[in-house]
Amino acid sequence: MGEKPDLMRINQIITEAAMAWPMGERIKRLSVPVLCYDSEDFKHYQFALYKEDNLIVAVAAWNAEVPVVSPRGTGRLLHGLYVAPSCQGNGYGQLLMAHVAAEAKVVGANGLLVKAERPAIKFFEHCGLQLLPANGPTDYPYQFWYQLDG
Repeated sequence: MGEKPDLMRINQIITEAAMAWPMGERIKRLSVPVLCYDSEDFKHYQFALYKEDNLIVAVAAWNAEVPVVSPRGTGRLLHGLYVAPSCQGNGYGQLLMAHVAAEAKVVGANGLLVKAERPAIKFFEHCGLQLLPANGPTDYPYQFWYQLDG
C-alpha cells in the first residue's frame, strides 16, 4: 500500500475514532481536521499501524527525533493513538503502545509523553501511564508519562 492510501486510511481511522468520542457533535467536527495528518506529517512522525486482513484498523504516530523534557525525564512525544471503534477492546492500542515504546528505547528515550484527549484518559491509565500534574493554567491538562527504563 502506498503513502497516499495509507494516509487516507489513517485519517479515516482518526475520524471514526474521534466521532465516537462521548462529546458534543460540534466539538467532534471541529476536532477531526486538527487531529488528521497530511503528507507533510510523514516527514516528522513515524507511524505504527495495526492491520486486520491487510486493512489498517489502528494507528500510532510519534516523533522519534525530537526529545521532549518532562518532570520524569527526557522522552519522545506520542502524538496520537487511534483505534477504529469496531476494533476497540481487542488490545490493538496496547500493542501499538508497546511497539512505539520499544522503538523509543532504541533511539535513547526513557519515556513517552502523551497529550491525551479527555476521552482517552481511561485508556492511558489502563496502560499504566502516569498523569503529570499541570504546572500552570496554560499547561495541557491531560499529559501522561510512560516510563520506559526500569
